[in-house]
Amino acid sequence: MVKKKTRPGWKLLADRSVKVYLFLLMALTAACILAPVVAVHDPDAINLADKFAAVSPAHPMGTDYLGRDLFARVLWGGRNTLGYAALITAVSAVLGTGVGMFCAFIGGRVDRMIMRGSDVLRSFPGIVLVMIVVSVRGVGIENVCLAMMITRWIWYARMARNLTRVELGRSSVMASRLAGSSWFKILRRNVLMSILPEMLPTLSLDFGGALLAISGYSFLGLGVLPPEAEWGMMISDGRSYMDHPGMMFWPGLCVVAVVISVNYLGDKIRDILEEERL
Repeated sequence: MVKKKTRPGWKLLADRSVKVYLFLLMALTAACILAPVVAVHDPDAINLADKFAAVSPAHPMGTDYLGRDLFARVLWGGRNTLGYAALITAVSAVLGTGVGMFCAFIGGRVDRMIMRGSDVLRSFPGIVLVMIVVSVRGVGIENVCLAMMITRWIWYARMARNLTRVELGRSSVMASRLAGSSWFKILRRNVLMSILPEMLPTLSLDFGGALLAISGYSFLGLGVLPPEAEWGMMISDGRSYMDHPGMMFWPGLCVVAVVISVNYLGDKIRDILEEERL
């Protein structure tokens, strides 16, 4: 009797650690999305009479140096941190995948020119490009996101290009072409659907990297500007009040939880895909 092959998705969910990290990531994301409902207090409301308040039912995470509720600021800050990280990752992935597939399909001089141009961009450290864009356009999270997108699409473009070149050489693509399918239809249905699972681990790991970068730039004062909340900026605010560690602990814990979760999920997806290829 032939044993039925388990699908990669079910194999992934069979891991208990995956379930824990996936639940943690989904719960934290949902709480941030529902911040207007979950958070009772206004994240920007100043109440100096309650500054540095201890953890209590009224303030589950305490308050900061201006009496602002940390629970509300963590949730609203998560909307910024997670949202901008997701935006950067999504735009970079879509742009890079499209460019990579185009280069693999067109080939020749156009392919070489685009790849050499991407090599030039990749040679610049990310922080240098961010500083250049910020110096020209000014401080702000929009400019930081723009600078990050300039380089992050390159990794997707190179991966998509290599995977597409392999897929274009398969007999199924040749058969679709002989059957009269257009190249656009072949690239969309045959190639794109085949390379997407291979790119999921990179997408997951890159999201964690983008989140750390967003928090880091806000920590340096280049990203989200006060009084708007953001995890990196909240950690930066807490540096001056080390005797009240809650200001740094809660947003830092959220950053660590999200990054560890997405990195673990990305590693497990990669491991399962490698097993499928064996």
